[in-house]
Amino acid sequence: MRLVLRANAHRRVAAGCREVAASPDTPRRERWQWQIRLLTDAEERPEPSPAVRRITEELPGGATLEVSADAESVVPAVEFVDPSGAPAVPRAENELVVLIASGGRVLVEDRHLLADSDAMVLEGDDPLQVNLRRPDGAHAQVAVVRLCAAAGHGVLGWVP
Repeated sequence: MRLVLRANAHRRVAAGCREVAASPDTPRRERWQWQIRLLTDAEERPEPSPAVRRITEELPGGATLEVSADAESVVPAVEFVDPSGAPAVPRAENELVVLIASGGRVLVEDRHLLADSDAMVLEGDDPLQVNLRRPDGAHAQVAVVRLCAAAGHGVLGWVP
């Protein structure tokens, strides 16, 4: 599955907090696995319980990327890629990857234009490598969120 999630469609979950993607994306429908949020206010967030892995990273413009995952079943990681050199972003078959544009526009696979805070989810039979580039010289970067199942938990999927 490959899905583009536009910034204006991110779900507002609290003042200054928008959910980019989550599994499941309907609260209380199924057992919670992970969520990716953009925080735009300085409000203190409570520390997660030991059962939750949380990564927070500052983005250009003052927003914060927050990735939270069930510590028993999901291993999250975040890295940043500069699309100016047209890099390729690899993905393992068992990984779910979310690309989030930050600070400008990014072109994925020369066909999907992501504006600031837009995201693309890649999983399953999607390409195992995608190329990125800046279409207009903007100083954009891409947050690459990688989610994979913890040992003994099979393959991680997205329950949209």
